[in-house]
Amino acid sequence: MLTREMLRSGSGLPELYTDRVRLRQLQARDYPALERMLSDPLVIRYVNRIRKPVDTRMRRLVAQIRVAADSLDSLHFAVEWHGRNTAANNEPGQLNELHEHNELSHSPLLGIASFQQWNEKAGEAQLGYILDRPFWGQGLATEVVEEMLRFGFGALKLKRIEGRCQEDNQASVRVLIKNKMRMLRTISAYDHSGEVPGVLVFSITQGDYA
Repeated sequence: MLTREMLRSGSGLPELYTDRVRLRQLQARDYPALERMLSDPLVIRYVNRIRKPVDTRMRRLVAQIRVAADSLDSLHFAVEWHGRNTAANNEPGQLNELHEHNELSHSPLLGIASFQQWNEKAGEAQLGYILDRPFWGQGLATEVVEEMLRFGFGALKLKRIEGRCQEDNQASVRVLIKNKMRMLRTISAYDHSGEVPGVLVFSITQGDYA
């Protein structure tokens, strides 16, 4: 069982693999790419519901990710291609070799995947993910979520994992349902500009996963 104390002792997050991508611990070198990714209005649209300028929302979110990662309140993984799936110039069908042992050669950041609000005592966490827009519609989110659930219920010994998405984000709804998560409720919210999209809360327990 992987604990917060083990991570603080310097062991770091393990690397996780799917057929196409590698999930590794988010590093300082990833933040410029993350800032660029979250500067896309269509990407950040589904990440938070604050009705402020995109740049303001991006900077606030990146700062929150940094703080949570440093404190280990959240576990943040960078998502990148691995092996021959490393895409050249992000063009479909163009592949180049990833030299896995050369730190100067690494895949572009495809997105991040996280366990937020990790409660070791209760055995609960909230699953989140963000993919850059060029990588939408390729089944990567489903693949990443599947691997995060395996890690959560396996290495972290979680009892329940929650996932949330805006009700108008039907692509994420499909991803969560494909991974056997069940919708529990809708959270309605309001701001000064009027009603904002509700949030759908999904959940899966260790028993449902097994």
